[in-house]
Parts: sequence; C-alpha cells; structure tokens
Amino acid sequence: MFVNKEKAIEVTRELSKTYGLMVDPMLKVESLSVGIQQRVEILKALYKGADILILDEPTAVLTPQETEELFKVIRKLVDELGKTIIIITHKLQEVLSISNRVSVMRQGKMIGTVDTKDANEQILAEMMVGREILFDKLDKKHIEKKEVLIAEGLRARDNRGLLAVKDINLSLKSGEILGIAGIEGNGQSELVEVLTGLREKDCGQIFINGIEYSDKSPRDIRNLGIAHVPEDRLAMGMSKDATISENILMGNQYKEPYAVKGLHLNKSKIREKSKELIKKFDIRTPSEEIFAGNLSGGNMQKMIIAREFSFNTPVLIISQPTRGVDIGAIEFIHSQIIEKRNEGCAILLISAELDEIFRLSDRIMTIYEGSITGEFNEGEVSKQEIGLYMTGKNMSSSREGV
Repeated sequence: MFVNKEKAIEVTRELSKTYGLMVDPMLKVESLSVGIQQRVEILKALYKGADILILDEPTAVLTPQETEELFKVIRKLVDELGKTIIIITHKLQEVLSISNRVSVMRQGKMIGTVDTKDANEQILAEMMVGREILFDKLDKKHIEKKEVLIAEGLRARDNRGLLAVKDINLSLKSGEILGIAGIEGNGQSELVEVLTGLREKDCGQIFINGIEYSDKSPRDIRNLGIAHVPEDRLAMGMSKDATISENILMGNQYKEPYAVKGLHLNKSKIREKSKELIKKFDIRTPSEEIFAGNLSGGNMQKMIIAREFSFNTPVLIISQPTRGVDIGAIEFIHSQIIEKRNEGCAILLISAELDEIFRLSDRIMTIYEGSITGEFNEGEVSKQEIGLYMTGKNMSSSREGV
C-alpha cells in the first residue's frame, strides 16, 4: 500500500486551519508535546467525519496553558462548527468552565443531570458522593522545622537506560509538605524509586537525619525512617489476593508484637491492629479478613495509607495519593496527610493534580525532563506560572529557590 504523502500533508494543513487545531504535519508525533498529540487525535476523529467526540480525561497530563488551549478548540468545535463533545473528567473546576450540562454517575448509576449554570463544586461533589462534602481550608499548624532528608546530585536512569533524574538536589524538613509538580513521565517515578531504594542511582548521595543511606535495601531504608505510598497501588502497594489484615501487616510481619521471635505470627495482635486502623482510616469493609481485591479503589488507597502512616516514620514519600478515588475519599486522605504534617512528619508529595499540590504543599518544586526547574514557598506562584516551569519554558530565567 502506497501513501500519497503530499496529499496527506495538504489534508492535514487544511484540517488544522478549518478546526483551529494547528499542527505541523512534517513533525513526528513522538516529538510533539502531549497537548499537541491530543490535537492530532482530535483531527483524526474529525477527518473521519465524526460529529460526536468523546474525550476521556483529556486534561489529565496537560499543563494549565495546554488545558486552556484545548478548551478554546472545544468551544470553537461546539459554537462555530456544531459538534457535540462529551467530556469525562473528575476535575470539577474544568467541568464548570467548559460544559453546558453535567451528568453525574455514582457506582455505575446515573445520579442526575443539571445545567452547568445552576451548579457549583459543592452541588456536584454531593451528587458524586451522596453526602455533604466540606471544602474547608486545611488547618496547617506551625511546626518548628529541621532538615530530615537531603539529596545531593542525584542521577538515575529509566528502564530504557536513558538519564531520567538529572543532578537533583532537594531538602525535606520536618512538619512540611514539599510538593513535586510536573507532567507525568518527567522523572518523578524514578526519583521516588531512588529515594526509597527501588532503583539504583548513577551518582549522588541521600541522607536521613545525617545518615547516608543511598546504597541500602528498601527494608533498611524503611527501618531508617522512610515510609512510601507508591503511585500504582495494584502493582506495588498491595496484594489483591491477601486479606486486608495481611496487607496492613506488610512491613511489620517480622516485628513484635505481630511476630514471635520473627517466626510465628501473633494473629490476635494482627487482627487487633487491623481493626484499629480500619476504624481510624474509615476503610469500608465488613471484615478485616476479606480479600483486599474486593475493596473499592478508594478503600484500597485508604488501606495502603493506613499501613504506611502507621509506621510513624519521620519521612513519608507519597505518590499520587488520590488517583482514581472519589471526592469523599480525597477529602479524607487530604485530612490525614495534613494530620501527619502537623505531627511533625516530613512529607514529599508527588501528584499529577495541580489542585492537590497547591492545596497541600508548603513548598513546591517543579520538574521537567528530570531536572528541577523552580522552587517556591506556598502562595508565591500561580498555577499558570507553574505551568511554564513544568514545560521547561522558564528554565533559562528560573527564579532562585527559597
């Protein structure tokens, strides 16, 4: 089969002009930003004559600037060209800014549809969860801070052998949340894996309370004082085929009072601890002995958080804490993170949700292609500004870290 390349270029340019989705037909898709790649996908659908477009989480990996550009295109497709757009998203602010009507689903059932002009975040959240959701400002207490975790000159490679973490320096203090903001795939995962002993580094040093630990095993690192909520709860955070109590025990299975001489499990103590954490972290389950795979996504996440928070380590590394959970669970998880911060824990937060980074963080660092591009105290930077640092556009004139 032969492709008329000149004709394809001509058609692409004409489509781009007609729909306001400007792309360079001569570039390879792999070289494009995620936002431009989405334009290409929309153009493909429009070329096939689609009058209805269904966009599933279209802004999940976009910066604020790319999101606004996408919304401009969507408005043009609807208002000027008569297209019908269905957007599936969990971001309430975006729902209110782009839609004409909103339908809410809960547990596979349609709860209701409202005109967007008659809705607000509170109304939609209550429809999604089935109860009142409080959007109160989180109560952050002033904690005397001391340096707990230090990383100097970290370099590490991804699974393809390419440099993914490039000369990163960071310090984490007790009683603070340091948020790492960046488009997914820019070295966040590799950085967390190096800090928790799950990935070898090329060079650099890591200290916790003055002890250099970068060549120790994950168990030794946990014992030194680092707990870790991984970004993928199913692949790394839990065992679906183990019970809730067994999942909550993980990491403590060889310690007293849950084990006798490191050999025999004390099942009564395990059940007692499991019930205590199930109650404290509001894990919705009829029993601690059901298989964890039977839990909802939100309750799986709360189970993992219950386990990691219960280690009472001086450092918590938390990746994507509310991915795939409902607003009610998000509200609860955020409150638990702030509670740990107020107890003096040093928390490194990695999240693809800018709203989450801004709501929880005392300091924010931005990462792009494995390098730190900016550092800001709470309230010093807007989401629009952060978006520039997340794409490396401010690297040459980056503000000094604070």
